[in-house]
Amino acid sequence: MREAYVPDGFMLTRWVGLAMVLPALVAVALLGKDALMVVEKINENALRRETSALERGFKLMGELDAADVLSQSLGNDAFRSAVLANDTASMRRSLGATARAADDAQQLVIVDDSGRVIVSNIGANAPSTSATRTTGLLAAAGAAMERARELSAAARAASVGVSHRIPRGMSENLFVTDMIKIDGRAALITVAPFVSSDVLRPDARLEATLLVGLQFITERMLRKLETLSHVKGLRLVPEVQSDKGGPVFPLLDSGGNAVARVTWDFSPPGYAILRAMLPAIALSLGLIALMTLVAAVTMRRVARQLAESERAAVHSSRHDTATGLANRGWFMRVFADLLAPGEKKNQIIAVLLIDCDYFKSVNDTLGHAAGDAVLAAIAERLKGLSQQIVIAARLGGDEFAVVTTALAEPADAEAHGRDIEEALTVPVIFESYAIMVSVSIGVAVLETPSTLSIDTWLARADTALYRAKRDGRGCIRFYDISEDAGGTPFAQGTRNPANRRSVQAANEAA
Repeated sequence: MREAYVPDGFMLTRWVGLAMVLPALVAVALLGKDALMVVEKINENALRRETSALERGFKLMGELDAADVLSQSLGNDAFRSAVLANDTASMRRSLGATARAADDAQQLVIVDDSGRVIVSNIGANAPSTSATRTTGLLAAAGAAMERARELSAAARAASVGVSHRIPRGMSENLFVTDMIKIDGRAALITVAPFVSSDVLRPDARLEATLLVGLQFITERMLRKLETLSHVKGLRLVPEVQSDKGGPVFPLLDSGGNAVARVTWDFSPPGYAILRAMLPAIALSLGLIALMTLVAAVTMRRVARQLAESERAAVHSSRHDTATGLANRGWFMRVFADLLAPGEKKNQIIAVLLIDCDYFKSVNDTLGHAAGDAVLAAIAERLKGLSQQIVIAARLGGDEFAVVTTALAEPADAEAHGRDIEEALTVPVIFESYAIMVSVSIGVAVLETPSTLSIDTWLARADTALYRAKRDGRGCIRFYDISEDAGGTPFAQGTRNPANRRSVQAANEAA
């Protein structure tokens, strides 16, 4: 007997399990995505803070550079007197060719109100190139110098240009810083105006003398910028991206053009926070995985139990409780499928009705337990013939039905019938008794698909079974249309075993 069945309960629990696991996985994925977004936001804010610190550092460095330029320049009394007196000749006589040491990082140029260079220490160690380099500096610093003159004039016009709090007559906060590129190198320039000491008089004439300081962006300057900005690992990079893939800060001139680019050692704090949280995250994921595993194991066990329960329920609905064979309903369904048109056509099969002879005598003499043992033995023997049988069923009482597998030709039905009869008539051992088993078999051979109904074929097999009973029991009879066409009391409407047995008992009594 062959059956194919997939429990619906197993599929249901599988879908329930997926419905439980998938939301958990989606939640973990969304949490991970949100965590990464938070980390990236932290990194962006940290990078923004360090970039702002660099901007403030450059501004502060320009202010310090201006203060340094002014303080050192005015530290020379003769120079200060000459500048405040607006005496160009005295400045040249007092200072000579240089205002500061040529090897100092700060290079100075003093320009009078007409744009002439009064003093310059640029190229002091190479006089042949000094004039050329000074000219290049002034050309590059032209915009910053013009803004410095405008600041000085505006301060003079507002009467706030000179503060009496500055004893040496310098304008308070009047300086301009800018980035330039000279000789292929980036440099920071500072331009500060000098004013006359009598500038507060209404009739005084303000003539702006400019001091231009130049500092190339060197390692020394970058270390100073690190101190001011608290940003570590500053270095110049020639390309847009840094050599280590770090952030890039452009050094812009007054026109917004990048003169140079600086990178630094940026350690994203978000990743550090994430690394610190990894143990807790790993523990949480482990707990989630453990809970998911427990849920999966539980769901699998529940699915197995449901599947077994459903399989048992289906089996019970299809099989006879006493023998384990198919019941009448399942037999009729399988037989109907064999008769219906399908992929397998023109197959020869046989349907057999089997009746246990003298079964009532076994029950009466040895008891119902002996009868049950005989029925169970017959059922097990039919199950053992699965290679020759498509389905075997107990129709009721001691009556069984069998449908054979496909036959090569109709004559093979007799061999199948003999094999079944031989298997079933082996004595049954019950307690200390050997119960002899005798069966009567009625066979109807047919070809599938068939236009005749199930009841018709069962009626034909039943007619053959009646002839086997009539011919003395313990034999096989095949439906023969020439012999059975006239009909018998069991040719139609005798599928109820009780009805057939009542007629048979009447005939035997007669």
